[in-house]
Amino acid sequence: MIHATRSRQERPKAPRIVLAVLCAVAVVALSQCKMTADKVTGVEATMNQGKPQSDNHGQCISNCQHVANDAQKAENDLHKANEKACQGNPACLAAEDARHNAALNLIEEDRQRCMDGCHHQGGGHGH
Repeated sequence: MIHATRSRQERPKAPRIVLAVLCAVAVVALSQCKMTADKVTGVEATMNQGKPQSDNHGQCISNCQHVANDAQKAENDLHKANEKACQGNPACLAAEDARHNAALNLIEEDRQRCMDGCHHQGGGHGH
C-alpha cells in the first residue's frame, strides 16, 4: 500500500481561517459587559422604596430576627410533641434533647449568617 504524502504547504487553510474567525467572534461577544441595576442581585445600593440605606439595614436585621424567631417557635412546638411521643422513655428523651439542641444551634447559626449578610448589602466602599 502506498501512502501519499502531503507537504506542509499543501494543507488547506480554510479550517484555520474559520477557527480564527470563530475565536475572534467569541472574544468580542464574551467581552461585552453590561452594567446592571443592583435589583438584579436582589439588593438595592442606595434607596429602597424611598428609605435611606441605613433603614434597609435595620429592616434586614429585623427580618432575620423574625425568621429565626418563627423557626425557634416551630422547633419548640416540635420538641414538645416529640417529648410527649417518647412517653417517658429516657433514651428517647435524651435523643430528642440532643436533636432539639442541634436544631436550635442551627437556627442560631442561620440567624447570625442572615444578619452578617445585612452588613454586606448596598454600595459600601469597604477597604
